[in-house]
Amino acid sequence: MSPKKHYLNNKEFEAVIANYLENPSEYEADLVGKLDILITNILLSFKFNVDFDDAKQECFMLAFKTLKNFKGSKGSAFNYFTTVIVNNLKLMYTKNKKYMQKIHDYQEIINRSHPNSGQG
Repeated sequence: MSPKKHYLNNKEFEAVIANYLENPSEYEADLVGKLDILITNILLSFKFNVDFDDAKQECFMLAFKTLKNFKGSKGSAFNYFTTVIVNNLKLMYTKNKKYMQKIHDYQEIINRSHPNSGQG
């Protein structure tokens, strides 16, 4: 019986990371596949109120950027990248929430200064 598509085996994940660091061109597709599983599962599980595609792209970029910082001796790849991704999504959510609040506040100011606007 083959493992489920959405399951990420940590030993395989760490092996792919090690292989990628030695030979990026040969193992890039494998690493992208493993990261895709992890990122998608996190986005679906935590249900952050962020644009799915934008968040996924940003998480991929961050994962590749932080790849060099991963040390298998200090913990599992699954835990490391989950922490990196979840923290990034929290930051994205907070920034988005603050931005939406600023837009709302601005609209309130406009509506107060132009009380008849929008009435037809």
